[in-house]
Amino acid sequence: MSRLCLKCGSELNDEYTCTNCGLKIDIYEKIQNTSKLLYNQGLQVAKLRDLTGAISLLKRSLKLDKNNIDARNLLGLIYFEIGEVVSALQQWVISKNIQKDNNIADYYIEKIHHNQHKLDTINSAVKKYNQALKYIEQKSEDLAVIQLKKVISLNPNFVKAYCLLALCYIHDNNLAKAKKILLKVLSIDKSNYVALKYYEEITSQDSEESKEKEKIYAIDKKQENYLIKAKPKKESRINPSVLQFGYVIFGVVIGLLVAVFLIVPGKVKSKTKEADNLRKEILTKENEYDTLLDSLNSDKEKLQLDLDEKNELAKQYEEKAANFEALENLQSAVAFYLDNDKEAAANKLYVVKSENLTSNSKQLYNKLRQEIYPVMAKNAFTEGSRLYSRGKSPVVEKNLNQAVAYFKTATKFASSDDYFADDLLYYEARCHQLLGNNKEAIDLFQKLIDQYPKSSFKTWSNNYLSQLKN
Repeated sequence: MSRLCLKCGSELNDEYTCTNCGLKIDIYEKIQNTSKLLYNQGLQVAKLRDLTGAISLLKRSLKLDKNNIDARNLLGLIYFEIGEVVSALQQWVISKNIQKDNNIADYYIEKIHHNQHKLDTINSAVKKYNQALKYIEQKSEDLAVIQLKKVISLNPNFVKAYCLLALCYIHDNNLAKAKKILLKVLSIDKSNYVALKYYEEITSQDSEESKEKEKIYAIDKKQENYLIKAKPKKESRINPSVLQFGYVIFGVVIGLLVAVFLIVPGKVKSKTKEADNLRKEILTKENEYDTLLDSLNSDKEKLQLDLDEKNELAKQYEEKAANFEALENLQSAVAFYLDNDKEAAANKLYVVKSENLTSNSKQLYNKLRQEIYPVMAKNAFTEGSRLYSRGKSPVVEKNLNQAVAYFKTATKFASSDDYFADDLLYYEARCHQLLGNNKEAIDLFQKLIDQYPKSSFKTWSNNYLSQLKN
């Protein structure tokens, strides 16, 4: 049975070389085996809590074979263990894209994505960590310490946050707290280079300080012994009463010293402990508040999405209702037109909102307008002109009002290009002038002059305008 190439699937020749891509299968297998060996070493090292060493081995394994799914998934788990969730998700997503079926990375990704609270907590921790970095850049280490404590409370295994907090304590010369934080890091990842470097630096400072103190103590002791030997002995000639008074004063001094060195430090320590407890309580409350705020923001975002969805549905319903109303009015207009009731058809067409019609319906609408509107405008103008002629001399108010109504109907259906468009404006203006509606008359005369400068009624309109304005 012939062997196939592991890269492209083509057959191999007698020298185990691919006839298609030229890959030497023995070299390829050696690379794969080396990658698997590094993965196994990384797994063993990870079990011993040497996570930094495991990361290094797994990266080397993936450098040799990027398709090593086991190595990639384990690297994601280790990143997750040290609090770097984003890097973990990145490795699992790559793993899922390489092998879509039967991949445990699916389970890891779903486990995180389905826990919305966990995601929000991780995002909040990352934001606070970045804020702490900004505070350090601004030389505000005290604010950075507060943020980093919040980060650790949200993501207890975030190694980088621990190391940064330890560095802040070292900068503040609070070596005891720094040492405690670094021991926590080493309990998570015993070979973490940064933590080991900081811890070595702290312990070296402690040893130097202790040696210096011992040296100073030895010099002081030597000087004390020398002074005792060199001090001349004198015979005491002090008055007993003075000596007794001196003992009383000495007792008072001793009492004060006891109070200063024993009682006061105890009270100071008690107050310091109370202050520390109060700070811890404040920090706990701040964390609870931040968690609650993040939860409320998440709920707000969900509600906003629901609201946007409802608004979109309402908008769609409104559009459908507008389309239905426009189509219904068009159908009524068609029905009136077929019954030869052109006036009713024109009035129905006038209320149709053509922008809400489909393309086919809009064609029908335009065709009906072209047939009905010019007829309606001309008929209304003719009837209005007849009533104007009957009502202007002598003035008959009823005829003029009826003429105005017809002129308004003609204006509604007429086009600015109709041959009687300027006549329509002039006669309507004259009707208003004769009825005493000066404002309407002025507006219509002015409109005629502006829109139709070559009209035969322009001179008359200017004359009437002068009379009305004076």
